[in-house]
Amino acid sequence: MKDDSRSRRRFLQTTGAAGLAGLVGVAGCSGQSPDDANDSAANGSTQSANQTAGDGAATDEPTETEKPVTDEPATVETKYQSREKYNEPGELLDDFTDLSAWLSNAGEMESASDHAFRGDTSAKLIGKGGENASIARSFENNRDLTKKDFSLALRTTTPSKFALFVYLRDPFGNYAVLELRNISMETPDVGWFRTAPGVYETSNTPPDLTQISRIEIVANNATGNDIEVWVDDLRIHDKPDKGYIVFSWDDGRKSYYDDAAPMHDEFGVPAVQAAVPRFVGQSKFMTLGELKERYEAGDEIVAHESISNRFHSLSGDELDKIVRQNKQWLLGHGFEGSNFVVYPGNDYDATALDIVNKYHYMGGMNQSFELNTTSPYAFDPLVLPRTVGHDLDIAKRVVDQCAKHQNVGILNFHDFANDNTMNKSDYRKLLEHVTQKEGVEVINFSQLWKLRKSAP
Repeated sequence: MKDDSRSRRRFLQTTGAAGLAGLVGVAGCSGQSPDDANDSAANGSTQSANQTAGDGAATDEPTETEKPVTDEPATVETKYQSREKYNEPGELLDDFTDLSAWLSNAGEMESASDHAFRGDTSAKLIGKGGENASIARSFENNRDLTKKDFSLALRTTTPSKFALFVYLRDPFGNYAVLELRNISMETPDVGWFRTAPGVYETSNTPPDLTQISRIEIVANNATGNDIEVWVDDLRIHDKPDKGYIVFSWDDGRKSYYDDAAPMHDEFGVPAVQAAVPRFVGQSKFMTLGELKERYEAGDEIVAHESISNRFHSLSGDELDKIVRQNKQWLLGHGFEGSNFVVYPGNDYDATALDIVNKYHYMGGMNQSFELNTTSPYAFDPLVLPRTVGHDLDIAKRVVDQCAKHQNVGILNFHDFANDNTMNKSDYRKLLEHVTQKEGVEVINFSQLWKLRKSAP
């Protein structure tokens, strides 16, 4: 990170970006109405709580009061469909119309005309009885892939049962493997989405990226069941000049306000707050005044629905109403960051993607407890990945890998009392690590969206 990292608040205004909305919980997220939340909160009535907490409790004035500024003013419904507008980033490498260049290493491969992201066909990978499905092709002339990332279009009828690996190999057997660690969507099929996995690891001797001779795509089967995966539209993208990290906190809990926020102010590191509107002002959750204080201090405040309203379990009309109300809540309270969403429990289905795309430009997540990063220039706008911030060593590895390979890591936290969040002492060590690390910058969702839109 740069030497001026301790004044990170100031970049929020000077960079500008597209707002932030509806962030939601993850596996282990509070989700359900808390034991001490009253019936009116559980029924979605927050007016009295918000009125009571409108001015917030008396607190010390934040060190800095520069709030996020958006470059794309928020309206209730988005001005365009982001998944359609930004669905073909970078340079096309293979559209899988002709599979003669591809070999099946494991499982089965077949040309599929029933599903295609681009053109008339895609490649279907089938792994039976728990085996992986893997395909590979060699380049006639070695490719110089220095400062390059990859993305591809993906669909599956077997979510949450595999991880996607992309191996880049040089002629000497060295490799880099790019990984999407987990699929969080619901059955049976959400259709096509793009994934741009970041580098998970390399061989002991890193590959010579100036002469990559082979690429492999692996559907890694984590169960004893069959899997089927379609891949299409393989693309190459430029890398940015540095890596990026996002600190994302779900639920809007007091734990962040009391214990984490002072550390963020001390180190000058911004965070993204995902508050459940109907829990605001309840015990263990921030008041509206406290959320506004954090907004003025430079955090982005976003809406968050409880896990009891998992998107796949709702009808289209119910989901549309909730997503619209949450965004209106943000706009009504002056929170400009309302163009982004994180799904409750991380799950989503085809209906959710269609409806969310009406109100938000960017969101997700596909979540893993292991390193789970992405290229900033090519991810599906509504199917982002993130890493659970439960372990200091893993989180530091996310920072290090993003710095080394110019990827983006979204680190997610809930409450220091939860197993899915590291303790306070380790969290301080993580903030120290990221601010001292060269080649990586902490950003918010608005800035991440600005990067995505500016893809070369």
